[in-house]
Amino acid sequence: MRCPPGSAPAWIGHPVTVTATFVLLINDHLLKHLWPGFITGKLSDLAGLMVAPPLLALARIPAPAAILITGAGFTLVKTTQAGAETASQAWTLIAGPSRILADPTDLITLPALAAAWLIWRRCQSEQAAQRARTLIIVPIALIAVTATAAAPPPPDATTVVSDGETITVFDGYRVDYGPITSRDGGRTWVRQPAPTPGPSSSPDPSAPAARTPEAGSASIAPARPVSPVPESCVPGEPGHCYRVVRGRLAVEESRDDGGSWKIAWEVPEDREEILRRNWDGTRRGEWGSGAVAVHPAQDGHVVVAANGSDGVAVRDADGTWRRLGFSADGLSLSAEAAVPLNAADPDLTREYAMGLFAGLIVLLAGVAVARRRRAPGHGYAAAAYALASVGLLVAITSDGQLFSPVMTMAALTFAVVSGAFAIAAARPARMPGWAWSCVLASAAGTALAIWAVFLGWISGTPGGYGTAVAFSCSATVIGLAGAALAGWKGRRDPARVGRS
Repeated sequence: MRCPPGSAPAWIGHPVTVTATFVLLINDHLLKHLWPGFITGKLSDLAGLMVAPPLLALARIPAPAAILITGAGFTLVKTTQAGAETASQAWTLIAGPSRILADPTDLITLPALAAAWLIWRRCQSEQAAQRARTLIIVPIALIAVTATAAAPPPPDATTVVSDGETITVFDGYRVDYGPITSRDGGRTWVRQPAPTPGPSSSPDPSAPAARTPEAGSASIAPARPVSPVPESCVPGEPGHCYRVVRGRLAVEESRDDGGSWKIAWEVPEDREEILRRNWDGTRRGEWGSGAVAVHPAQDGHVVVAANGSDGVAVRDADGTWRRLGFSADGLSLSAEAAVPLNAADPDLTREYAMGLFAGLIVLLAGVAVARRRRAPGHGYAAAAYALASVGLLVAITSDGQLFSPVMTMAALTFAVVSGAFAIAAARPARMPGWAWSCVLASAAGTALAIWAVFLGWISGTPGGYGTAVAFSCSATVIGLAGAALAGWKGRRDPARVGRS
């Protein structure tokens, strides 16, 4: 049976639209970060043009108008700077910091609107299955379309070099930035202008520092970043070396030509995880110290380690280590700009979502045990289980970048709808009041316990993130056992309930 043109639920629930939604979700949240370029960019536009019209149609906008609005808006954004800036500002309000660029070549994806038109014309009504797909796919579609444009990444110290006079820190992911340099042994740092490529520019990324033609002039920073150097030795002391610890914010030191190594500087591991979370969603490349350079000083030597988004670590000539962060404008490095280790405020939205959906799973476990096989309401129960499971899976596997304002609203929608379906599914079981109280208390207690554990983790108790996860899993298991026991003790035979 064919539905009349304009059925928005059938349109967004069509297999092709559902496929485009998941392509958009995977491409923008994963593939763009792994393989940025022409293909992933155009794939995002193609999928987005197929998903946007049915989303607009859900607001009772006629399908032809939804397609025309999508096409006109896309054309305006991609062909004018004003349109791109307006879209960036609007998207920032909806989905967090975002940047949309004008690129007329993206207009080659406009034929995707014709595919959306054909899908609308051929959509089929599938009654209950269609409604179930719509309940699940609409929040996912909203999540997917908000990922298209990410804000520029923050400064990221990927490489550090010393030519004996100047220490240079390179940002490997912002071509519009020049390097940050220090000419006083790492005490002060200044961002240099971005190099302007020209016919005489050296194509060799490992080219040495250039020198001005005037006699006695000092060397200036290399025009392009060199490859990261993970180990460097003190000039004149080849047996005294420093190296970075991969995957950590740490530097090791050896005084016996690499025979043995000891930690010279580090961020404690429990605090390091909080810093890692603080940069999730904006960080590029691998986490941890990536390069080190030793700079000669009059009364010793200076060591500088490039620590990615966290900035740099500097060992002064007297042996004192300092951790320096990027200033808000990204133009300098200073100790004041470093994220405090004892006052970092990572976004716990993911942990809050984990607690919320873990509590829902506990509630559903109690309902499942209380329900008899013959009890009606299987559709409500199945929808509740699906929504809660999808929400918990997204919360566990996602990074901080997923939880934009729209994502958070979608997660709350998942939770509310799942809870409502759970209650509807539990009504035929006719659980007594005490059983309901125990099941609800187990669910609420599980969520609150998980939230408390991660709030304690920020304050230092428990010390490690893995320990906090273990405590959360234990709280979930205890909650599941309590809810299941209450549901089993309180369940009734539907046939007996019907005769009473």
